[in-house]
Amino acid sequence: MAMLIPRHLLLVPFLILLTASCERQAFRADDRAYYIESADGARTLRVAWYGDTMLRLQTAHDDEPWLPDDHYEMVQTHDWASDIKVGVTDRHIVMGSPSLEVAVDRRTLAARFSLRGDARPVLQEQAGVSRDGDVRIVRFEPNDSERFTGLGHGYFARADSLELTGTVIERNYGKVPIEQAPLIVPFYLSSLGYGVFLNSTFPNRFVMNAEGSYSMAIDTHGFDAQMDYFFIGGPELQDVLDRYTQLTGRPRLPMKAMFGLQLSDKGHDHNSETPSDQQWWQDKITEHRDAGLPLDHVVNDNRWRAAGGKRCESKIEWDPERYPDPAAWKNWLDEQGLVATLDFNRCIARFSDGWDPAFNLPPIDNIEFADSAPDLTNADFRNWFWRIFYEKSLDPSLAFPGDALWIDEFDEQGAAPLDIVLANGRSSAEMRNYWFFLIAKALVADGWDRSDIDRRPFVWVRGMTAGAQRYATLWSGDIKPNDEDMAAQVRAMQLAGLAGFPYWGHDAGGFFDWDKGVGPDESLYQRWAMAFGSFAPVWKPHGMGQSRWPVDRSKDSLATALDYARLRYALMPYLYSAAHEAAESGLPITRPMLLEYPGAEEAWQHDLQYFFGPDLLVIAPVNNADAQAWLPAGDWYSLWDGHHYPGNQVVNLQDDKNVMPILARGGAIIPRREYAKSTAFIDKTRLIIDVYTGADGEYRLVEDDDRTEAYRDGERRITWLRYDDAKRELTIEAADGDYAGAPEYRDITVNVIEPGSRQTIPTRRASVKRTERVQLREEPGSE
Repeated sequence: MAMLIPRHLLLVPFLILLTASCERQAFRADDRAYYIESADGARTLRVAWYGDTMLRLQTAHDDEPWLPDDHYEMVQTHDWASDIKVGVTDRHIVMGSPSLEVAVDRRTLAARFSLRGDARPVLQEQAGVSRDGDVRIVRFEPNDSERFTGLGHGYFARADSLELTGTVIERNYGKVPIEQAPLIVPFYLSSLGYGVFLNSTFPNRFVMNAEGSYSMAIDTHGFDAQMDYFFIGGPELQDVLDRYTQLTGRPRLPMKAMFGLQLSDKGHDHNSETPSDQQWWQDKITEHRDAGLPLDHVVNDNRWRAAGGKRCESKIEWDPERYPDPAAWKNWLDEQGLVATLDFNRCIARFSDGWDPAFNLPPIDNIEFADSAPDLTNADFRNWFWRIFYEKSLDPSLAFPGDALWIDEFDEQGAAPLDIVLANGRSSAEMRNYWFFLIAKALVADGWDRSDIDRRPFVWVRGMTAGAQRYATLWSGDIKPNDEDMAAQVRAMQLAGLAGFPYWGHDAGGFFDWDKGVGPDESLYQRWAMAFGSFAPVWKPHGMGQSRWPVDRSKDSLATALDYARLRYALMPYLYSAAHEAAESGLPITRPMLLEYPGAEEAWQHDLQYFFGPDLLVIAPVNNADAQAWLPAGDWYSLWDGHHYPGNQVVNLQDDKNVMPILARGGAIIPRREYAKSTAFIDKTRLIIDVYTGADGEYRLVEDDDRTEAYRDGERRITWLRYDDAKRELTIEAADGDYAGAPEYRDITVNVIEPGSRQTIPTRRASVKRTERVQLREEPGSE
């Protein structure tokens, strides 16, 4: 039994305890943490609680000074309240909250973590943190029944599996230019109901129960560093993810337009006849819309820029020939319900106004475009980087286009030696994994958020770092148009969600096959660029070789594009509510099966299927063959034709579109809108509700002004939709909250889908401030 120690007795320089062998041991506390010194004085363990479900462990060797809390900013805040009791036994110092207990071995400083209610520890260090040269390592006791997922994704988002068990992973910045788009998030989840976050940017290595070993290490390369990690308790994996994004920051919600279709000028020939000028865009958009297709986001790729309009021959400024009047161009975009991205390739930095060669890293021969290779720790560079965008386009007084920033090629500076010292006094070994965080913070927290721009920021970078989700997101680089890379993106998209990046993007359909010199063929275009792409968080078909515009593809591809465009835009209230949930709780839009069913073997095996929002199950069409899918227990319905499938089985699905099966679970309540060619044109007075019978269900519909940050101050409307299967009754509760431009009534149509039938309840007009109950009774003549 532990002897409890009042906290006030620990608020002294050191409380001297005696170990079982009568060795002297120092133990104390301050207002932030507890400190336990090993009996030989060689190591000190610092334990800090972050609420009742998370705690931080840091180990210092040989009187090293503790790194300050703000040494890194991956953790958003260190100000947490907790209710902790401390006790001492012969072998352990025990600290516990109502949710979690940690017992520290008084001899080895090894920590053992237990969730309240569990008889056995879920995680146990073997012997505390050790040093092996420049490597700091903590080894854990392996558990043969334990499974792991997470750790972001590697270069080009080429993920072979969601499961990490049995693997050795290094999640670090690349060493050569071709290692694009790493998602450097040293955070993983365990099937036992906990997560671990490594709070260090030094090169890392994780051994996940591989060959009987389970460990986590950093390589300091001779510089000052400490093993510093967080234990995050569950027990549900969704709770772990929620707490991780409380710790490192909630994802930043984009404007609704960012969830509409995005198309670029990349796929056509940049010659004198197709110059990507304002007229080209207007003609192309008109042709696209005349074909019945929607568009929200104009993605500018190089040609908007002056002084050449090429990837590495241009500068940040509107080209006076292709865009003689940017303000008029913005007016046209606004009238068409469109937003625009401005892109930046690192190689043009030196040509842009105000560039200072002093921004560069020390001279390095083997970095491409070394004269445009900035040191991201240089505060003067970061200030310049935001200022050039603001002064050339984003300043509201200019009234120029610019709603998002696309930041390219900052993942290609890996040849910089690890031992060089950067502008902030730290080493390249420590800072390279932090590069993307510094970019995101410079452009958003220190730029956009401090400006007079009235729109939400949306910044996407080729690579990201833990914690930067509160500012920006990423896309996965120049991936290949083949089924192998498509399958990898399906998995990486889910891993990104588990890393706190729910608005992850990729070039749907693949960017380019450099060996074959082509983009996606028609089959891949239909299955990936249109089908899977439309059920990713961000829908951006983009790349070289062939045009990605549906009107430039085959007749069958155009028909497929129309099917999926209409479906995604009709589902926009469902998608946008899921996007809000991601910003509030970290629960991603695209959710792995294992997040909901961590104890099911099938959930770990079937990682090419995922939930889109809470209730739609998507089976990615990777090989254009019959799609094998695992259906958990319950009722399942094809979203296309309502065909019913019983759950608790693995089935081959061939949907009638012959492209991608999508199923709704029994009890699902799916809100829809009438189709519009831009999210800006969606009629919010019309609400269509599809109810899938077989179980009770509920859905939280979230609405706001779609553009500004006012939702963060409570200007939003929440409507709960609840279905009682036994009573066959749908309740539409009175809306809570308001926002600028919100309608006061809705015209509501309800569709009831059950095995073998579909019924439509006649449209009714209802005040948003009044609860409505709709009886869903089967009528003669139902479809």
